[in-house]
Amino acid sequence: MKYILVPTDFSESANNASEFAIQIAKSLQYPIRFLHSVQTPVEWSKLNIQDEKKYPETKERINSAKDQLKIWEQKATDKGVDAEHSLIYNTGMDELVNYVKPENYELVIMGTHGAKGFEKIMGSNTQKLIRHSKVPVVAIKHKFNFNQLKNILIASDLKEESQKAFKKVYGILEKLNTKVELVYINTPYNFRETDQIDDMAAEFLTKTEIKELKLRCLNANNEARGIGMALNKLHPDLFTSITHQRTGFDTIFSPSITEEIINNYELPVVSINREI
Repeated sequence: MKYILVPTDFSESANNASEFAIQIAKSLQYPIRFLHSVQTPVEWSKLNIQDEKKYPETKERINSAKDQLKIWEQKATDKGVDAEHSLIYNTGMDELVNYVKPENYELVIMGTHGAKGFEKIMGSNTQKLIRHSKVPVVAIKHKFNFNQLKNILIASDLKEESQKAFKKVYGILEKLNTKVELVYINTPYNFRETDQIDDMAAEFLTKTEIKELKLRCLNANNEARGIGMALNKLHPDLFTSITHQRTGFDTIFSPSITEEIINNYELPVVSINREI
């Protein structure tokens, strides 16, 4: 059985993500695992009880984290969601990326701190997972009422390389029984005529075995501007992008574009790496 993973630092944005995770776990009927990492001055797991007393501040932080994890586990259980928690020590983000294995997790749901303008996005944790995770990552900035989730927008370049990731994320989102639309951004440096885009979309959806998905095509100077236009025009409740590290003039949406959307919009954002 796969889990929904919720790494948390118990901040406001992380708590918003935890609430959202419980709601979506109930809808998708997946168990949930809350995860917290504590930095310790020594290898804590090897200490005996007497030696732990030499580090009272660390022990207090660990006990506090355990208590908060248990609270969230109980909240999920009260909502009818199977839940558990894990406390790990001295785990850096590079290790956490390796910890999030696709055979164990269906989704990762994390809070972001977000920022406006040119400020750095949300800290390194969510950012690195968006760039490297083999599991779809949901970034939550503000409290979100899951019952208001009615419209989902998925951005894609309609390329063969994106089919596997698209099919994966669509398979999750379609279970939410909401309206799902597909958007394609047509840019000057890789411009295609309407008939070409229609043919691309038809082939893409046929190969991913998805039927009756509405395609929106927007012309824009670049992908970031086009996605902004789509969000402002279509007003989705949740946005999904299939990302890939940009090479040359490849029109796949780069992680930096996803991060910019998270920075400047309030809605939850799902990111899935094309290299799943």
